[in-house]
Amino acid sequence: MSTNNENYELDYYLSIIEFFQNQDTNRETVEIWKNKSFIQLMKVLKRTGNKEFVKNAIILILSLFDKMPPDFYSSRGIQVNSLTNSEKLTYVNLLKSEIANDIPN
Repeated sequence: MSTNNENYELDYYLSIIEFFQNQDTNRETVEIWKNKSFIQLMKVLKRTGNKEFVKNAIILILSLFDKMPPDFYSSRGIQVNSLTNSEKLTYVNLLKSEIANDIPN
């Protein structure tokens, strides 16, 4: 990766953090800024193909600006290790049937 590219990425991350630190922005302004940022990132992805940078920038934006934590479901549900083999098989079959019902004929 070239230094120019690294500088661009660092500058972009810093601009996200700088906007986040601006406490004077209202929710509507934040939503507009987020949407414009996502559009800009999609253009960067199309131009450069740099999936890692775009993915990391999106994760940073969502982590800083969304009221809901990015991994909302991590603390919910049942731990797989606590299920019996029979229960695991039941869940797998249930998921298969739900997916099969969603696939058009």
